Amino acid sequence: MIVLGIDTSSTDLSICLSVDDSPVSTVCRYVRNSHAEHITQAVKLSLELGGVDVSDVTHIAVSAGPGSFTGLRIGLSFVKGLCMMTERRVIPLSSLMVLAHAAGYRRNQYRKIYTALDARQGRIHWGCFGIDGGRKINRLADDRLSSPEELINELSPDDLLVTDTMGYQRSAVFNQFADKAEIINAEKSSLQRGLSCASLGFASINDENAWLPANLIVPNYLQMSAAEEKAC
Repeated sequence: MIVLGIDTSSTDLSICLSVDDSPVSTVCRYVRNSHAEHITQAVKLSLELGGVDVSDVTHIAVSAGPGSFTGLRIGLSFVKGLCMMTERRVIPLSSLMVLAHAAGYRRNQYRKIYTALDARQGRIHWGCFGIDGGRKINRLADDRLSSPEELINELSPDDLLVTDTMGYQRSAVFNQFADKAEIINAEKSSLQRGLSCASLGFASINDENAWLPANLIVPNYLQMSAAEEKAC
C-alpha cells in the first residue's frame, strides 16, 4: 500500500510518501503563507523522488485541524482535487495528534505529550497523548479550545509540551508555560509532520471506519473565524 501524508495545518508545508509503512520521500517547505503556491510542486516532487505515479497512491492521510484556517482549507481542497482523478480513501487526522507524533517519533520511552497551538485572543488549542516506542500513539484527552490556564493546571515537569505559535511572531501566549514542562518549540525544531501523517495513516490502515471518501472530509477548526465571531 502507498500512503501520501499531507500536513498544511501550520506555517510549514510537510509531505511524505510512504510505501508499506516505510517512508521513501519527504518534502518540507518552511515558507510562511505559501501553501497554495507550493503544495502541488511539493507533492509532485515527493512522488518523483519515490518513483511513484500519482495513480499508484492508494491512501491519503491529511491533517484536518485544528490549525490555520487558510492552511487547512488549502490542504483539504488539494486532497479533494487529487481524489477526483482516482478514487481513493482519505483519513482526516488531528493536527495536534500529528504534532505529538512528530515530536515523539524518536523517543523510546513512554511519556505524556501535550501539544498546543496559539488560537489567538488569549486562547489555545491543545491535546494530550501518550507515545510508546516512538510509533504507537494513544489519545488521552479530546482536542480542545481553552484558556492557557486550563492546560497549565494539567502539566507536570515530567511531561513534554510541544508549542506552535502558528507564525504569530508577537505571540506571548506560551511565555507563562516556562518550567511547567519540558518544552519544544515546533517552529524551531523542523518537525516532519507529513511523515507522521503517513505513519499514523498506516497505523489505522485496517480501521475501515477511519477512512472516508474525500468529499466527506471537512476541516476541524474547533472555533469560529474572527468574522464569524463578530457576526454572532
